Amino acid sequence: MIYGLQRGWSGRAREEAIRDLLLAWAGVELTHLKNQINSRTDVYDLEGVVFGAVDDGDVRRQILDHLAAEADTFACDEAKIISDIDDTAFCRLHDTRYPKGTLYPGLLALYDALDHGPHDDPFSLGDLTFVTARPGDVLGLIETATRSSLAKAGIAQSSVITGTWLSLFTHDLMAGQKLVNIEHYHGLFPEYHLVFLGDSGQGDVILSEKLAERFPGTLRAAFIHDVVDTPDARRAEYAAKGIFFHDTYVGCATRAFELGLISRAGLDRVVSESRTGLDGVRWSSPDQESRMRSLVQRDADAAASAVPGITVDASTGTPTGSAS
Repeated sequence: MIYGLQRGWSGRAREEAIRDLLLAWAGVELTHLKNQINSRTDVYDLEGVVFGAVDDGDVRRQILDHLAAEADTFACDEAKIISDIDDTAFCRLHDTRYPKGTLYPGLLALYDALDHGPHDDPFSLGDLTFVTARPGDVLGLIETATRSSLAKAGIAQSSVITGTWLSLFTHDLMAGQKLVNIEHYHGLFPEYHLVFLGDSGQGDVILSEKLAERFPGTLRAAFIHDVVDTPDARRAEYAAKGIFFHDTYVGCATRAFELGLISRAGLDRVVSESRTGLDGVRWSSPDQESRMRSLVQRDADAAASAVPGITVDASTGTPTGSAS
């Protein structure tokens, strides 16, 4: 019914009908409904309902107030995963360590591990949302194209929140637009924690600091894919704020395990699939390949040291310990 109203007539009567449908649900059942709406693979997801189909500020506020009130009645210990795209999911802008267009090895396994949580027994799945500074459009064509490119890479179930043309001009504007988008998203799912994945090239570090200030206790961690060789001392300063830099998604997954965000089995999968992913990269040069294999092996060795029971085959970089 909500989908039909989104596609149907315009006007306050339609928006009030959407509001009444949402307000008819409460507690855990409301969370299930929101997740079901958000599982759509087009622009008619939950963000499209509340911040697209509903234009009237009063009606939208009534919806958001209801979502906030019901979140207080249902304690959810899981996190919604918010991820950037360029240089976080795909090598596209500042990163020269991989050929352009490469989907980073191990990332899909990490998304899956975060979605399944620390016990591999999740309350909900499909908790991945991409936030980008790329501008949206009235017809949703850019968002649809973004979803299509993600699906081709193997990311079939996710939401996408786009930016504006203005936000492209500076890193501060990019961070500001993404912050607004994440604030909107948290308003839709206030019962969940947040985990953010970004990169060090386009304002995501600024955004992570703002998220840590805006959502203390709600932001479980911000993981920054370092594409500009940030010095170790600077990384340590950010780590104290809950913002963790990494060179590979093996390193990211190890930190996520230590923070209680993914399971031991999830960490094993990231290590293994990172190695498999390296084999599938069409490297630009032997030096480029050698550098990344060395970094993945280094982080796999660190994972073995950090997690009792994991051993890593030195020739393959894959875990040989049994998952628990």
